Amino acid sequence: MEDSGETVNLAISEGDDVIYMAQIESREMMRVYSKPGNRVPLHCSGVGKAILMQMEQKEINRILGSDTLPKLTEKTIQSTSKLIEELQHSKQRGFATDDEEHAVGLRCVASVIFDEYAEPIAALSISGPTARISMDRLMELGEKAKTFSSNITSALGGKMP
Repeated sequence: MEDSGETVNLAISEGDDVIYMAQIESREMMRVYSKPGNRVPLHCSGVGKAILMQMEQKEINRILGSDTLPKLTEKTIQSTSKLIEELQHSKQRGFATDDEEHAVGLRCVASVIFDEYAEPIAALSISGPTARISMDRLMELGEKAKTFSSNITSALGGKMP
């Protein structure tokens, strides 16, 4: 949070959702708040998409199930094939994004934390209001999230795939 100036979250996946485990709020007046224990669908959150992008295709298909995904905002990706395309692009750059897909006015980036078997165990996100997080800044913060997640993975004895 100190480095980015934005709210930082830690989440794990369970079933079709992510569960927020911890949050360090930005000091800015406008900030993101997600109570630890809150659940959000994998397909429309940065942390969820970060975890999904590291799963095997068979597991992604099982979790996403149908062709149409639940809509939370006008920007929520509802097409499974479009989401899979985005996950592939996100995996190549090393972080996922949420551009008002979970909540209007909110953008975030997220990257995965891996265990000793190079399996995703959690994801870290940096999030804030669209008024402060432009698309250019989103990419800059994505690189920070990737670096922070990599450092946490190493500190925990995890391995990058």
